[in-house]
Amino acid sequence: MDAAVDVGGTFTDFVVMKAGKLEAFKLPSSPDRPQDVLLEGLRPLDVGVLGHGTTIATNAVLEGKGSPTALVTTEGFEDLLIIGRQNRPRLYDFRAIRPVPLVPRAATFGLPERVDAAGTVLKTLTENDVEALVPQLQARGIESVAVSLLFSFLNPEHESLVRRVLASHFSVSLSSDVLPEFREFERTSTTALDALIGPIVRSYLDDLTTRLSRPLWVMRSNGGLRLAESLLTRPVEALLSGPAGGVAGAKYLADSLGLPNVLTLDMGGTSTDISPIQEGEPTWTTEATIGGYPLALPVLDITTIGAGGGSEAWKDEGGALRVGPQSAGAEPGPLCYNRGGTIPTLTDADLLAGFLGPTLIGGQMALDTARARRGLGRLFESLDLGFEEGLAGVQRVVVSTMVRAAAVALARRGFDPRDFVLIAYGGAGPMHAVEVAREMEIPEVVVPPLPGAFSAYGILLSDFRLDYGRSVLRPLEGSEEAVEAAFAELKRKAEEELSASGIPETALMLRSLDLRYLGQSYEINVPHGENLRARFHRSHEARFGYASRDESLEVVNVRLAAVVRRDRPSPKLPGGKGGSEGSREVLFAGSRTPTPVLTGRPPPGTKRKGPLIVEEETATTVVDPGTSVSVDEQGCLRIRVS
Repeated sequence: MDAAVDVGGTFTDFVVMKAGKLEAFKLPSSPDRPQDVLLEGLRPLDVGVLGHGTTIATNAVLEGKGSPTALVTTEGFEDLLIIGRQNRPRLYDFRAIRPVPLVPRAATFGLPERVDAAGTVLKTLTENDVEALVPQLQARGIESVAVSLLFSFLNPEHESLVRRVLASHFSVSLSSDVLPEFREFERTSTTALDALIGPIVRSYLDDLTTRLSRPLWVMRSNGGLRLAESLLTRPVEALLSGPAGGVAGAKYLADSLGLPNVLTLDMGGTSTDISPIQEGEPTWTTEATIGGYPLALPVLDITTIGAGGGSEAWKDEGGALRVGPQSAGAEPGPLCYNRGGTIPTLTDADLLAGFLGPTLIGGQMALDTARARRGLGRLFESLDLGFEEGLAGVQRVVVSTMVRAAAVALARRGFDPRDFVLIAYGGAGPMHAVEVAREMEIPEVVVPPLPGAFSAYGILLSDFRLDYGRSVLRPLEGSEEAVEAAFAELKRKAEEELSASGIPETALMLRSLDLRYLGQSYEINVPHGENLRARFHRSHEARFGYASRDESLEVVNVRLAAVVRRDRPSPKLPGGKGGSEGSREVLFAGSRTPTPVLTGRPPPGTKRKGPLIVEEETATTVVDPGTSVSVDEQGCLRIRVS
């Protein structure tokens, strides 16, 4: 029996495969001790391979709860995280405020050392120089140290010396380990993120692996699994752990359905994650941000916004209705959860609009309609809105937020939403997916079985994957020797780590290059092989609208992904068996409409017209009037959007 667990902000999702069949269930998350809920759910199960997605690293950054961290850099570069880049968060907003630096200036220390752009040591660092930092760091209560020295990606000698001296006192993250690539600001920011979350992630994983007494495979931001023990050396890879599972599951589902272009919409209790899959492949980026801070590792291109079922509805200073980004989470949760929440949320509005029934999790969790009505009533009265008008307004605000984020996610890669199909999952995604698709002119919405636990399903099927990169920085012409040498070094590292992880299978080594026009600021990743120039020009034209085919190209980074495919039969998603049918009044387009409600997913071959609501144990799907829905052979709901 194999299992996967996705710990979210509101619920913890479990998916178990027994003899090729899938089962799923949910438990309310515990923000303070998420591992306790995970262990409680696994206690009655005899699990073999266990995959895990977690938001503990993400939440530590977004909530400002990282470990006390210092930055050690080259003398004269102590202001690097403060200066950052010249670009503003919003181009024409002169009042835009940058995020507070990950490490305060007072906790940044410069060392008297220097390595030049060729990797040659110009000024030698001594142990005494580093030892002098220890009392200063201890006086500030520092637990973790990020080390990012100039040009250390070419020569890591000085960073290694810093670790040897400081490792007995502090948790230490080296940029030459975390991200051995050029661009000082991005490299330093990524290393600081690793240091900030390092002690938290290590403590969490140490506790889990000790109490589990079995191997634990953790979902990483690149969409692959890695042993928890090996992840301890680079905790920053867990920053997008949970959302990556959903993208992996969506790719598998899209392949099986023959859908080359899909947009994922993963809406949970706290946030919504959006990611495009184009021509059958997930999209990648090395320009991700989290909480406004650069994360320059190769990660799945996932856009995360503060729009979920627990997003709080409130009145801003100008008297307008706002929803999110702050969330009630699992505790105290929405008003209707009756756990002490005091601020109305999207879930409360969905309940009173009729999108949700009186219970969740297959009847295990009763919802307090009266409490939700009182809270929303007070808010709408302060906004001078009618009750029905206010409910529709809360839903429209959240849908508009998701539409804007999804449109940007597609536009920045030159994609047309009309060429995509929306795959909606998460506890709240299927409730609002049709509205999002209609506004974006996306023709179809697919809701997979187990929608509320679909990210855990993706983790269950994910491959083992390790990513490596190395800066080269030279013209493409004549770079073959340097590129091959870099690939050989990265392959050696991958084979060593795979061997240490206990994976006996031969890995598929995927080679790629980051290329750009000579003198350009940013690059595009292209698979290594024949016709490199032609492929780069096509990618550049698709993304930016033009290609300068006579310009010289430059290699920036060499990248290697070591992928081991899971040796398991692909389980079929459980089809629907149908259930009872009832009815309730549901708020559509400002008026109440009698709407059939199916308890349980109907069997394959079923065809219905909207309006319709399908209530399942893990999620509820809302089919608007004017749309039609059918159930395919895989058990997926296929909603045609008019």
